[in-house]
Amino acid sequence: FKEISKAELDTLAQNILFLTNRCYKRNYSKDIADYKELQLDCDWTAGTKDKYFYLLNALKQGSGKLISCTLRLYPYKYRKKTGIPPVDKVTLMCYNLISPLANKDMNSILDVTELEKYLLQSGNYPVHVDIALPVFSWIHVYRNNQFVKLINESKKTFREGDLAEIKPLWYEIQGDVFVGDYLLRAGEQIKIEDVSIQELYQTIDLLKNKVKLGKHITVTLFHLDENNLIDYDLSLIHL
Repeated sequence: FKEISKAELDTLAQNILFLTNRCYKRNYSKDIADYKELQLDCDWTAGTKDKYFYLLNALKQGSGKLISCTLRLYPYKYRKKTGIPPVDKVTLMCYNLISPLANKDMNSILDVTELEKYLLQSGNYPVHVDIALPVFSWIHVYRNNQFVKLINESKKTFREGDLAEIKPLWYEIQGDVFVGDYLLRAGEQIKIEDVSIQELYQTIDLLKNKVKLGKHITVTLFHLDENNLIDYDLSLIHL
């Protein structure tokens, strides 16, 4: 976005719409008018917002559909600096609050106390807000105190006796074990991050108190597969 010209952004918008319509027509319907909303998932900064917002406007004008975009917590809180995207709706991404390697004692997927910091004194957002919540887990692998790999698996992968807890979130591998196609060696340390249903409840309560939500909103769960959802009674999630 920093280097691209407006003419190139116009072409990019045309290409996005062309490919989206072709994909939709091929996989879902011959009538490309069926889908009503197009969402862009892109993180922007104060330095790239003008170009990104230009692209969003170009997509709106070229498609005639509802245009939405994902919204990280930083631009939600610091909206004067990062701007308000010219869209019909935003999806507030309520996870990945910190870098996975930034604080080894915090859960980088979701920490409710950290989340609250981004919602305090923010005021009502001037665009309709939808919500995205995390229902995934991952494993950070460390060897000799150095991060070596991120594995998209959960604690359920391990058998009894495979792990010895060192401290909250942290475990030591007790014997060589495969996780997927990756071999964890005895003595290696791992950090397992996940989100409990109780943390989701706390997040929902916080959002209801701090964010102005419309009567009808979309709640996105990331990511949506049977291995993640088996741990959650989604009928209990209400916003």
